[in-house]
Amino acid sequence: MKTVFQEAKLLGPTERSIVVQTRKGTDLKNAIQPAPGFQQRQFYRALLQRYGTRWEERKPATGLYNCAGHVWASRRTALLDPTEWRMILDEDDYRRIRENETPSPGDLVLYIDKADDEILHVGRVLELRPGVAPEAIRIPWVLSKWDAKSGEVMHFAHDVPYGTQGIAFEIEYWTDRAV
Repeated sequence: MKTVFQEAKLLGPTERSIVVQTRKGTDLKNAIQPAPGFQQRQFYRALLQRYGTRWEERKPATGLYNCAGHVWASRRTALLDPTEWRMILDEDDYRRIRENETPSPGDLVLYIDKADDEILHVGRVLELRPGVAPEAIRIPWVLSKWDAKSGEVMHFAHDVPYGTQGIAFEIEYWTDRAV
């Protein structure tokens, strides 16, 4: 009789990945994530109820990809290493949007942990929506996928759960548009 460990050895690695590279050809570690289970779907529902009262759900909880996989790997896999996300920005010729420049649809929004300068999350700007008053600045409306088990939601750029979770963060906008 074979043990569970012997059977697992015969199956080989169960984690799947695909080839994902930067424009300069650097391979990126990735993993195709399994579909969320009942508890993960419940956690996502709780996230929507607690933080997402103004969010619009585009797609329910799904596996396969995370926020970085959504932005840089066409919803096919999860890119799990935030240090590689910085490399993607560099090797794919993104530039940080200047203070006097307005983000445009297709640009990226990055949420950066102030404590360690790590990217917490990345989303894509869909459009700029009017503020409260007609003369107010237009506010980026963003498409996000919080993790590999959540769904996709649309939200205003500043309408994220980090502040209420005690995380000091800043928002950066990046583009691949020329200067």
